[in-house]
Amino acid sequence: MNRPYIAIFSSILLLLLMTFAKGFTAEPVKMSSFAGQWPYHSSKAIAIDPQRDLLYLGDGNALNILDFDLNLISSLVVTESSQVGGFFYREIDNLLFVACRTEGVKVYDLTEAENPIPITSFLPDSLETINIFVDGNKAYLASGIDGIIIFDITETDNPLMLSQSGLPGGFGISYAIDIYASGNTAFAADLYNGIHVIDVSDPQKPDYKKGIALAGANDILISKGYLYVTLQSAGMAILDISKPEDTFVASLFAREGVATSVQTDDNFAFISYTSIGIRALDITSKTNPFHDPAWLYETSGGSSLGLLPGSNSLFFANDQFGLQKIDITDKSNLNAVITYDTPADAVAIDVSGNYIYALDDTVGDYPEKEGLRIFEISTSNGAAVFYFKGFCPTPGKAQDVQVSNNYAYIADGDHGIQIIDLSDKTNPYIMGNFDTPGSAYGVFIKGNYAYVADGVSGIAIIDVSDKAEPVQSAIFDTGGNARDIFVEGDYAYVANEIYGVQMINIKDKTDPQIMGTFDTPEIPTGIFINNNYAFVTAGKSGFTVIEITDKFNPISIATFNTDGFAENVSVSGNYAYVADGKNGLLTFDVSNPSQPQIISGWFYDSPGIAKDVFGGFFTEEEELYVFIADSAGGVIAINLSVDEDTSDDEQPNSSSGGCFLKSIKLNT
Repeated sequence: MNRPYIAIFSSILLLLLMTFAKGFTAEPVKMSSFAGQWPYHSSKAIAIDPQRDLLYLGDGNALNILDFDLNLISSLVVTESSQVGGFFYREIDNLLFVACRTEGVKVYDLTEAENPIPITSFLPDSLETINIFVDGNKAYLASGIDGIIIFDITETDNPLMLSQSGLPGGFGISYAIDIYASGNTAFAADLYNGIHVIDVSDPQKPDYKKGIALAGANDILISKGYLYVTLQSAGMAILDISKPEDTFVASLFAREGVATSVQTDDNFAFISYTSIGIRALDITSKTNPFHDPAWLYETSGGSSLGLLPGSNSLFFANDQFGLQKIDITDKSNLNAVITYDTPADAVAIDVSGNYIYALDDTVGDYPEKEGLRIFEISTSNGAAVFYFKGFCPTPGKAQDVQVSNNYAYIADGDHGIQIIDLSDKTNPYIMGNFDTPGSAYGVFIKGNYAYVADGVSGIAIIDVSDKAEPVQSAIFDTGGNARDIFVEGDYAYVANEIYGVQMINIKDKTDPQIMGTFDTPEIPTGIFINNNYAFVTAGKSGFTVIEITDKFNPISIATFNTDGFAENVSVSGNYAYVADGKNGLLTFDVSNPSQPQIISGWFYDSPGIAKDVFGGFFTEEEELYVFIADSAGGVIAINLSVDEDTSDDEQPNSSSGGCFLKSIKLNT
């Protein structure tokens, strides 16, 4: 056959194949997407609605709307891959402008606080949006190294960028971190150079009139002809701006600590710090402000303040304890009267019903602030919202949690296990405890027994029939350092720092016996048993599958070296979900355990360090979620979806793949 006929034949064959291909169902495309988080990072922004007694809290990547008693009214995720930098609330039309750092500005209609409605968003190409201020029909953005950006927002749903200009700075270095505008003048806080006075009478050509050298300028507030600016190295400066072109420093208030935010009311200023708490300052004399050492709210640091003029309440976004309402009536006795809890550093989770049980390790040496936090989870359309319900501190360093029959069992480090009554989610309490001889790292509940991975003491078997008075059945020395435990049938499988995975016969609860051992290449960090297979995470060596049919002779059948530090694993149906440290979430198809296949679409690179994972959570709408304890990133919900209808002409996110997910659920 000569070449012209070959070409014609090939074309016809290709056309036929393409035609036949349309008759086949496209292979489902698996996708993961951020669904929700608690709380991402410490609270960053506060705005107040004085007409309706509402407070808007930028909690990491979310907007929380609360009343002045800090009761949550509504909450929604406003940015999936970034975090809230600043707010501006415009009372006249109930619009909230949200600076989302790397995702531009998002605008919400808050006419109905219970139902915030997204109006529009505008994203300058590759430009940061650290903070925002709105004056009339102009929006001013503090945009980091890119200076300031001015938008015309006359048509809110169609903003028009008027100008972008870099701040003048020594050696070309500047960083716009906050901005305030009024009439024809704007003031920009430059982290490196201080305060810039800008003529914005022509917003398309801002004219930089004057610079005030103040190293570490951060948060600015303008009140009654004065500008207050917090300084990262020297407390706060007060500037006289009665004549903007002649702006000058009226006074400096220098104290130790990095100042983050300032609010003023009548004759007092309140300054927050990164590590000290809050100082009150008498500013009756702008040239000679006065601070009494007793005017101090001493706590962990915070990033933002909110104050309703004329009231006696200051709102403080505390980095560790959440949003606090502080009574400022007596400056010598500043105290928090209400707290809306938003700490993070989640190290372990369990899910039962529509509740997530998270252990957090937020505040270091303050065990009364650490322990079990309970959240009700609400999901719809691929999104998840966490509602804080209750908190129960534990005396030790909480490491692991399992919920069973309305009780939470906590492996509480040197304090053994704690048994928490969950009958009232808003008021959980410790009903009983048992102080194991070692340090409790892991716990597994089966029947009336708690099996504890108890560090150098091995494993502890505790009879918990009486929750108030648990009784020891056995302490068994495994010869190493027991870190995690899983119980299936008559066997306990222990992740041991020295000996790898140990298989222990526990049929006689008073006399456990080691049957076999498998030495993992690195220290095992987590273990999950499914059928006759042990799925083990082992830090730098990743993820290992061990066949355990013969308890005397376990065999490794597969190893996958992950990119991160594999911390823990959860198996549901044919899928294994791995918390891979800094690498976030990995998902494996383990329908053939000897050949686990990583699912590239069901991967999520979390902002923190993934420590624990709960997989296979299905909603009534057949949506599939995975939850990870992401250390400083808090608890993250990840929606796993499947598009069964994807073709060359369709985008991968065009459908939810409900039938496919339903089949997964049936096999779980």
